[in-house]
Amino acid sequence: MKHQLHNARTLAILFLLSIAMVFSACENEVYINADYKETVVIYALLDPQDSIQYIKVNKAYLNENIGALEAAKISDSLYLDSTRVELKRLLTGEIIVCSAEEGPTKDSGIFANNKNILWVTREKIYPNEEYEITVTNPLTNTKAVSTTKTVGTTKIRSPFIDQTNIFSVGPEFVTISYVAAPNAFAYDARFHVYYEEINTADTNAKNEKMATWRVVSNFLVGNNSVPMRQIPRLSFLQFLQSSITAAPSLKHRIKWVGITLYGGNQTLVDYISVNEPSIGIVQKQAEFTNINGGYGLFASRSTNKVWYVPMDPASITYLQKHELTKALNFVR
Repeated sequence: MKHQLHNARTLAILFLLSIAMVFSACENEVYINADYKETVVIYALLDPQDSIQYIKVNKAYLNENIGALEAAKISDSLYLDSTRVELKRLLTGEIIVCSAEEGPTKDSGIFANNKNILWVTREKIYPNEEYEITVTNPLTNTKAVSTTKTVGTTKIRSPFIDQTNIFSVGPEFVTISYVAAPNAFAYDARFHVYYEEINTADTNAKNEKMATWRVVSNFLVGNNSVPMRQIPRLSFLQFLQSSITAAPSLKHRIKWVGITLYGGNQTLVDYISVNEPSIGIVQKQAEFTNINGGYGLFASRSTNKVWYVPMDPASITYLQKHELTKALNFVR
């Protein structure tokens, strides 16, 4: 789930097509467009662990002169004429006014990519609190509002045994356990291996790379405040085998390992569940929104990590000898 809103361009726009057919006994004209109504579309994930928050604001559009796909190529069809974005910390009443910034250039596709406006704040967002977002168009008085509870801080307990400074593949299972954060409903876990790749034909040719293992996805917390998953050690070895290039001329040195946990609140998890690909006969998906007066998503996640953990020497020896990983030529 890191959450990055600027990487999710297809979630940034919702089409609004209101279709009405008006017939008259003495007329042959058919009107296929309803009266235009400006509709705000919001996508925002508040992450209290992050130093910057990104909010995507667009508008649904209807143009009676051109088709929807053609209108999507016009930037003015995607943005409000005037926009004000506010976050309100409900505990104190503090108002945070977000500012517009140009985001990363979007890939070409259905929608216009000549600009990518994001609404940004670098003000502190507090964990385990309720926030309200309000987006208005001062020119038209259009307004969309929503609230969400932010996710608290997660305490990672293993696979680094209460965050000690070593990782071992000695146990039969890699155990992922943590103290769930307030308001966290489900978790994704990503395990990282940061390594150096050395070309033996030219020892000066060294590349540093990171392999990331999607070890847990959408793991529900349920009634257990200290969730735990055990993944067979064999799965970790298979991950190394498939992620690192094996060649006689290449040697590898693991510099550190780490884990990142992404905890999402129930609103975010519900949104993901509703938008999962359909595998049934009926392919139509339900629409999810928690925006009053508009469409989209206002939710929260929390990103917590333990990185820069060395692997113990005995584990390196194990990898050097195991059938799945010996071709990777690990060195200390």
